[in-house]
Amino acid sequence: MPVRPKRLVLTLSSICLAGLVWIRPAIGDRGRGSSATVPAEPRPFVPTPQEVVERMLELAGVTKNDVVYDLGCGDGRIVITAAKKYGARGVGVDLDPERIAESKANAEKAGVAKLVEFRLQDAMTVDVSPPPS
Repeated sequence: MPVRPKRLVLTLSSICLAGLVWIRPAIGDRGRGSSATVPAEPRPFVPTPQEVVERMLELAGVTKNDVVYDLGCGDGRIVITAAKKYGARGVGVDLDPERIAESKANAEKAGVAKLVEFRLQDAMTVDVSPPPS
């Protein structure tokens, strides 16, 4: 029987802060028929220290059977570290095309480009539901 990867979503404090900017208008407009919109410009990139990345992945118990999602991936360090250290697959999502290009270059440099992918996408629209059985 093949092993199905469990899905794991990791978010950075920076994406949580950016999320408040996106979500807050939606909460304020509930009942009036409007929804939050994607910010016109990407939010500032604040990298997570590598020691924090290492500890987050350790605490999450990441394995080679996992798919690690990083919403607001910046330079891709979380999914790259998960792939390099644990053999996990990963998906990084960011609104900034420069960060996506940087992430892809970093994955190539780390030798894990075949395990990770980076998407130029709004983090609020990412489908992280498990695939159908």
